[in-house]
Amino acid sequence: MNAQRSCTVVPYAAEHLEDVGLIDRQCFIDPWLKRSFIEELNAPCACNYVAVSPDAATTIMGYCMARIIADECTINRLAVHPDFQRRGIATNLLTTILNRAGRTGACKCFIEVRESNSAALCFYERHGFSQIGTRSSYYQIGHEDAILMSRATGTENPGKSSTQE
Repeated sequence: MNAQRSCTVVPYAAEHLEDVGLIDRQCFIDPWLKRSFIEELNAPCACNYVAVSPDAATTIMGYCMARIIADECTINRLAVHPDFQRRGIATNLLTTILNRAGRTGACKCFIEVRESNSAALCFYERHGFSQIGTRSSYYQIGHEDAILMSRATGTENPGKSSTQE
C-alpha cells in the first residue's frame, strides 16, 4: 500500500500525547514514561512527527521522535501501531525526519537498535543505514546490546514524504 494515501505526517503536538504513549507501550518492551513524551513537546532540538490517518477521525498510526543537535540527528523512537504496520508508514516517517534534518544542516543521522530486533535492523539497512558499532548492555531490560547505525541525511532516501509543517 502506498504510504502517501495511507497517512499524512504532521508535527507532534499535545493532542497526540495519549495515542503516541499507547503505541509506544504496544511496540517496545521498555516504553517511555509519559513525562518523556511531554518533554518532547517543547524540547528546542526536537524533530518529532506523527503519522495520522487521512480520514476525519485522524487516528495516530505511528510516530518518530528525533533530536537535531548541530550537524547530527539522532532518532530516539520510531514506531507504528501494530494494526498499521507494513504499509509504508515507518518509511514515510523516516523520510520526513531525514529530509527535515538535512534541511536544518544535519549531515548524519544515528539510531540505536536492539540487537534482537531483526525487523528494525533490516528496515534501517533497507533505508541506507549501516552498522557502525555496538553499545554493550545498552538496554536495561534484558541487558541487551544496541547496534549503532548511521547514514547521511537529506533527500537521497527512497520514498517521498507527505509532510505538513
